[in-house]
Amino acid sequence: MPVNISKYFVKPNSPVLVKVAEAVPKGEINSPEIKKNVEKMLSITYGEQKDRNKKPVLVGLAAPQIGISMRIILVDAKADGHGDTGDIRVYINPEITWKSKEQTEWYEGCFSTDRVCGIVSRPNKIKIKAYNLKGEVVEEEYSGYTARIFQHEIDHLDGKEFVAHIKEDDKLHWVEDGEFPEYRDKEAWRNWPKKCPRLKWEKIKKGA
Repeated sequence: MPVNISKYFVKPNSPVLVKVAEAVPKGEINSPEIKKNVEKMLSITYGEQKDRNKKPVLVGLAAPQIGISMRIILVDAKADGHGDTGDIRVYINPEITWKSKEQTEWYEGCFSTDRVCGIVSRPNKIKIKAYNLKGEVVEEEYSGYTARIFQHEIDHLDGKEFVAHIKEDDKLHWVEDGEFPEYRDKEAWRNWPKKCPRLKWEKIKKGA
């Protein structure tokens, strides 16, 4: 059984979450420090499962979420938002080079925002550019849920949380740990009755 990975995440009020993460110099991509940090991120993403042919427990992770202020993210390129997962990829110094004008609303949650979830509108399609672990430049295009993951994780590198994209308080939700399956199922998030007042979120960010 995968372990409880929440212990690895910094608290919602951690300064690292609102800081712009440092770029990784190209010459250091293969350094022991970067390899160690990437391995730690992979271990968390797979819930410390030794067999990485098994499904990961996360679809995305940004280094600042676990206290590492570096521009490194992991994204499951196979994730579809309906349970399909299994293609974790590492991206170093990722950037979004293009976004579609068309946007879609979907729910988002995060280990870095406690039990706060919400409905976020994001571009349907994006193009990204990054380094892989070999130090090679990769340029890829994604759509739908996977594009959303990239945007969510790159936001973390820029010191932003998904809540900042939510302007309507009605779309800011409070979801207890045991309620996540219900929240996701059959798009119950669209009419979720439990709201998170903006003031409550601000207090969480301040650690109050």
